[in-house]
Amino acid sequence: MDKKYIGITVIIIFVIAGIFFIKSKTGNVVRDPEIKEFTVKAFKFGYTPDIITVNKGDKVKIKIQNTDVPHGVRIPSLNLKNNSQIEFTADKTGEFDWYCAVYCGEGHMKMKGKLIVK
Repeated sequence: MDKKYIGITVIIIFVIAGIFFIKSKTGNVVRDPEIKEFTVKAFKFGYTPDIITVNKGDKVKIKIQNTDVPHGVRIPSLNLKNNSQIEFTADKTGEFDWYCAVYCGEGHMKMKGKLIVK
C-alpha cells in the first residue's frame, strides 16, 4: 500500500477517535437511536408536555423532572408507575391517560397527561 494512503487512513482514524473522545468529555454521549426519550416536567398541578406520541413498537423512556414537590407518573392501563423514570416498549395502540403517582396537594386529582401510541 502506498505511504500516502496509509497516512490518510491514520489521519481519518485519529479524527474519528477525537470526535468520540470530545463528545464523551463534554457529556454529549451518543444515545441509542432506538429509544424514544422524553423529559416531562411535573409541577403543581400539571405536566409539560402533557401529551406524548409514539409509535407501536417504540422503546420509550420518560424521565420525570419534579419542579416543586415529589410527583411521578402512573399509567394504570399499562401497569406503569414511577417517580423518576419509566421505560417500556409501546406494544398496544391507543390513548392512555397518566396521573400523578404521589399525593401532592388539593389539585392532585386533576393532574393528568396522555400517552398516544399510533
